[in-house]
Amino acid sequence: MSRLGKFSSLGNRLYSGDTAVEVIGHRKRWFASFGVVLLLAAIGLGVRGLHFSVDFTGGTVLTVPTQTLSTADATSVAVANGVSAPVVQEETITTGGAGRQITVTTTTIGLTTENNLKNALAKAADVNTDKINVQDVGASWGHEVSKDAFEALLVFLVLVTLYLAVFFEWQMAVAALVSLLNVVVITVGVYAWSGLQVSPATVTGFLTILGYAIYDAVVVFDKIKENRRLYVDTDRMGYERAANLAVNQTLMRSLNTSLIAVIPVVALMVGGVLSQAAVLQDIALALFVGIAAGTISSILLAAPLLVWIKERNPAVRAHEARIAARSQKEAARAAAADNAAAEAPSSVSVGGPSIVVSAAGQAPSSRVVQPRGTQRSQPQRKKKR
Repeated sequence: MSRLGKFSSLGNRLYSGDTAVEVIGHRKRWFASFGVVLLLAAIGLGVRGLHFSVDFTGGTVLTVPTQTLSTADATSVAVANGVSAPVVQEETITTGGAGRQITVTTTTIGLTTENNLKNALAKAADVNTDKINVQDVGASWGHEVSKDAFEALLVFLVLVTLYLAVFFEWQMAVAALVSLLNVVVITVGVYAWSGLQVSPATVTGFLTILGYAIYDAVVVFDKIKENRRLYVDTDRMGYERAANLAVNQTLMRSLNTSLIAVIPVVALMVGGVLSQAAVLQDIALALFVGIAAGTISSILLAAPLLVWIKERNPAVRAHEARIAARSQKEAARAAAADNAAAEAPSSVSVGGPSIVVSAAGQAPSSRVVQPRGTQRSQPQRKKKR
């Protein structure tokens, strides 16, 4: 079978159990890996922090249409006119024909400083001052968006917890929430290290990834619940083995679903980079990191964490021990049967008489066995004359 054929049949082999990827058995390794990633995310938040856009902090945005002014020159002009730490970005616009513009975002500045900066940018870009668009943005709208986003997050977490606790198990609800929070922290950490601004588009993408992050975990948990009924409750296998089988059975489904979802996100990200559209970059990065982290976390964190929580239950530990003891007995009986078959005497026949030879190759007792179909020769009597 070709490599392509083997890969195409991988899903069937994983589902049937012919091929298995050990996930649950290596849970300590996954826990340690996620711990390192979360530590890096925390360091990024502490060292670099999040850069919120003007929609959240308030300030002034000056848009300069130009083909010659660079971002470095615009930054120098803003600093020379009394603006501290300006955020300068380059964007490509297509409205009304192809073009280029520089946006200079500052904190809230006075009218005099604003006019001086506007005139200086117009001179550096060699454009008229009336071509420069000035927009003053208040922070109240951004604060309202942040408040609504936080409330939406809380409602989502509560609803997910209730759903998993009612229709599945409370242990699954805990594992899913930990996995979801892990995705949230990782995404926030990536934004901190990347230096990109947190804009309303970022919040939109951030709320969107919550569904992806919990979707794969619910699929895996549903299969674990089914395998528990088929295998664990019937004493055919332990909970850990049934959970690992469930992860393997849903592995290709999760990977394929995430791959299909991430392809348009990558296209969106590339388009944002090429067009220098900050809005596209913000939402694409949030979606990409969220989908990737959600898929990996649901497979390598949610399911192993569920098994770890389950094993705190004495009944589950007793069941695992009973299944393991039975497996050892069956293995011992199979080994004894193999040894007995290997040591059993075999009849070797060379020519006529057959000699019984032991497994060691020696003949402790040799006896002549009359071959079938022959008769013992009798001594001939002399005829009387």
